[in-house]
Order: sequence, then C-alpha cells, then structure tokens
Amino acid sequence: MRRNTGTILVIAFIIASNGCITLTPSVGESPLIITDDLGREVTIPKELNRIVSLSPSNTEILFSLGLGDKVVGVTSYCNYPPEAQERLEIGGFVTVNIEKVVALRPDLVLADSRLQKAVVEELEKLDLSVVALRSDDMDEILEDIELIGKITGREGASQELTANMRKRIKAITDNTKDLNEDQLPHVLFIHQLDPLSVSGPGSLAHILIQLAGGLNIAADVEAKSVVYNLELLIERDPDVIIFNKNMGTIEITVNDLKGQPGWNVISAVKNDRVYGIDGDVVSRKGPRIVDGLEEMARCIHPELFE
Repeated sequence: MRRNTGTILVIAFIIASNGCITLTPSVGESPLIITDDLGREVTIPKELNRIVSLSPSNTEILFSLGLGDKVVGVTSYCNYPPEAQERLEIGGFVTVNIEKVVALRPDLVLADSRLQKAVVEELEKLDLSVVALRSDDMDEILEDIELIGKITGREGASQELTANMRKRIKAITDNTKDLNEDQLPHVLFIHQLDPLSVSGPGSLAHILIQLAGGLNIAADVEAKSVVYNLELLIERDPDVIIFNKNMGTIEITVNDLKGQPGWNVISAVKNDRVYGIDGDVVSRKGPRIVDGLEEMARCIHPELFE
C-alpha cells in the first residue's frame, strides 16, 4: 500500500461491583491521518462539508461518490459531470488562485502532487487540510478512488465503484491476454495534431493500448508525449490510429486525419482504421478511465469487442 491511515482507539473501563462485571465503554476516535503522495502526513477533519478540487480527475471522483453537493470550488478545466461547471472556479490546473481557495473556507482540498506542489505548500502554510494525489497506472487510480472514499466517509461507495471498474477491466484483459504478437495491431494515439504529438510510454493512453491488446508504436521514446514528423509516421506505419477528437476548442474528425497531406500511404488510413474519441476519458485518472479502455478495445479489436 502507498498510504497509511490513522487508527481508531477504543477505551473500555471495567468496573466490578457486587460480583458482577459492568463494561462502561468510552469510545474516543483519534483523527484520521493519511500520508499523501508527496509523503506528507495530513490530518483529515471529522466534518467535511466544503471541498475544493484542484484537478478534473479529483472532481470526477468526488461527484461519482455522491459528493457533488459538498464540492464548492473547481478548476476551469473541471467540465464533467456538467454540474461541476456550476461550482466556483478557482483558476486553472496550474494557475490556481490561492485567495479564491482560501475564501471558500474549505474543510478539505484535493490537489495533484505532480504539478501543484508549490500550491500545496502555500495552502499548507495557511493551515488548510490538503491531500495531494498522484496516480501513474490503473492500480493507483483505483487506490486514489478508494482513498478519497475513505477520507470523505464514502468508503462503501468507493469500494463498490472500484469493484465494478475492476470487473470491467478484467472483461477486456480476459479477451486480450492470450493474443500472440502477430495478433497485436500496431497502434498510435494522437493527442495533438499541430504539431503532431503522440503518446509514449508511461502515459495513460499507452497503458490502455496495452490492456486493450495493442502495441504502441511510440513505446520506444523516453517521454510520455513526443512530437512525430511525417517521415517517422510513415516509417512506423500504424495499423490503427486513435486520436483525441477534442483538441482544445477545435473538434477534429476522422476525415480531417485521413486527409492530412501524405497520410494516404499509412495502413490505418488505407484500411479505414482511424478512430476519434474523447481525449478526457483516456487522460483523466478517475472512473471514466474504464470507459476509455473499453473504447480503445473496440477500436483496436472490433472482432473481439463488438
């Protein structure tokens, strides 16, 4: 396990009287203390009525656990579920407005440990309870959901949610685990078109491609995201191209991709194996990541996942 939680202390006083033993319990609960992904020990308040989320992933987890009514602040990128957009915006993902966060008087702040370390430190100095999370794979995403459930008193709901997610993941991997190398299509995931940026090892898209029974043709690079040129794209010749159809404010279509100059010689284009999906479902570390996996699987192996 990556994290430790505080213990519950139960004190019982035994009083003997007239040959009888009477138990008079005096139950005192110590505060819940967790160690977050920055290695910080954080004391969680007993009452959590006002929560601020500093990342879209955490926002989606909170709402999925039925905590939407307690969420009072989100980032400008927190667009799912739609009702999250009704909450007060406290800035962008990497441009958090500290004053706005403090003004909301949160009982708990959920942050991202990778890109918001400085923000976490500032909020910590202001005596706010801040939990910084970081998940790099499916198992850690599931852990984070369960941790948030534990912190917020929704432990049962979080375990039910992750059990369902594990069941759906297994349904995919059971169908792909016995495929031999010749049965694994060469796949490319494009998250940006200009410049052409693709997902490398360590990215969630890379992990989903593997689970869905594909080979990421950008698996040999040293970064989660890398810029490709046309010559390299043609040389690698992917069998399947999957792309983020919502690149910023522009919606990209399959025809947009297939019509790129010089792309007509690529196998995925020639064989009509180009697919657009919502990039959020393959990049956000929350419950919808399994939706992303299922979409990937249908794109890569339509013969297995109709």
